[in-house]
Amino acid sequence: MNLRPAISVPLPWLIILFGKVFGKKGEKPRARKRLLKFPRSLSVTREGKWFIGILLFIGVAAINTGNNLLYLVVATLLSLIVISGIMSESTIRAVTVERTLPRRVFKGSPVVARLLARNSKRIFPSFSFYVREIAEPSVTAGSAYFLKIDPGKETMSAVKYTFRERGLLRLTALKVETRFPFGLFLKGREEASLQEVLVYPSTRLKARPALLATDSASGAERSRGRGGAAELYGLRDYTFADDSRHIHWRAVARTGKLLVKEFERERERKAVIVFENHEARDPRVFEDAVDEAASYAEYLLGEGFSVGLKTLTNEITPRAGRDQLERILYSLALITPAQSKGTPGVRVLAS
Repeated sequence: MNLRPAISVPLPWLIILFGKVFGKKGEKPRARKRLLKFPRSLSVTREGKWFIGILLFIGVAAINTGNNLLYLVVATLLSLIVISGIMSESTIRAVTVERTLPRRVFKGSPVVARLLARNSKRIFPSFSFYVREIAEPSVTAGSAYFLKIDPGKETMSAVKYTFRERGLLRLTALKVETRFPFGLFLKGREEASLQEVLVYPSTRLKARPALLATDSASGAERSRGRGGAAELYGLRDYTFADDSRHIHWRAVARTGKLLVKEFERERERKAVIVFENHEARDPRVFEDAVDEAASYAEYLLGEGFSVGLKTLTNEITPRAGRDQLERILYSLALITPAQSKGTPGVRVLAS
């Protein structure tokens, strides 16, 4: 067996071995990572490994036998690798991606984001590529697949995101990857897409506060006067501003005048969520308390209460409506443990 020609062939593993043996040692990992930062990432797929294995086998056979047909086959296979690199680069080049997330994002609840891919090339389309999030460990995101985008066109795809931690999170970049055209290599390019996301605590807790057990504890006592409750308070003359459904037809038949019903008004129901945000040894205990406070706020406001929040470091006055829920959730999303000893806890007080 003639090994002399085989030794002169610049095989890839000889280059790798040479670098490991004669490479500089003692480099800082951070500096090495910066030097190896390429504009494109490239990995070999399972099919690509089989392809390279067959290529090497035929190449060694061609060198040892000197058969011109085998040399031709090797040249053809090498040309496929070159063509694959050119076409994959044409696919991911000049592709820009934009991410759009919902306005309200809750911890642990999947949300649907929109990924808008745009092909900025003037002539060539982009075929068969994926877009995925380069996310933090606390974020789980799927990938979007785009079959074809014509030059100057854009396409939108929906992707599911799940955030496992509350607070202000930063998404930095998206990655465009493709196996086009032969599936031998996976080539990728990072697309910078900086976006800050405020993740609200979870509100999936179904427990009801103890104060809702009785109407008296919740402040649902009625007071005399006009309002919109179900108890009838009296009758008065009809005006054009009144709802015709409130006309008392029996009184109209008896008196011949249009009279409308007035109802007793219900006293405003108020509740204050007291969150003792002490620092806990186990961070999960603190996070569970935050979720409990957020769940109470959503439930009470949905029941018509004016809800406030009181912590060791902040206080929100009781109000009603969706805007109040936004205020409370915003405060709970950014809350941190107070520097005090104790056990985190949540209780609800009525006034």
